[in-house]
Amino acid sequence: MRRLTRHLTGGAGHLALLAAFAAFSIWYVIDAWTAQAKVQNMLLIGPAAAFSLALILVLAVAEARRIARGTDLAPVSDIPRTTFAAKYGTPIAAGLLAVYVLLMPVIGFDVATVVYVALSMVLQGARDWRIVLAFSLAAGLLPVWAIEEMLSIPIPTLVL
Repeated sequence: MRRLTRHLTGGAGHLALLAAFAAFSIWYVIDAWTAQAKVQNMLLIGPAAAFSLALILVLAVAEARRIARGTDLAPVSDIPRTTFAAKYGTPIAAGLLAVYVLLMPVIGFDVATVVYVALSMVLQGARDWRIVLAFSLAAGLLPVWAIEEMLSIPIPTLVL
């Protein structure tokens, strides 16, 4: 099992992920064209898909070169990960996401997002409160402002 995990965290896993992204891009273009075969529908989708496929190709070639050189495998670590975040980070993040979704209508999208981003940053190891505060405020308030002001979509907020 460890050998398979190590192999999939290296080049084979990266190539599989790139193949999945390419398949999704191709499917999306075909689906968009099938839904409405007009140039107006493809003005943004076509170039975005072409760009993503070109980027996927460049990354796949680079990964294939790493595989050929033998530098694609992740290093094996015999040290077990015993930190709090390593043990409980994923369940806590899932719980935080559930609480975030449930609290959005109650305390507003803006406040819920700022608190969720800040708690997630602390859970991931951020300790400088100035960076946590600045990033969580930007990540929480800018999208709300953009959705309400630029797109004119009303969403529940507490501050904005």
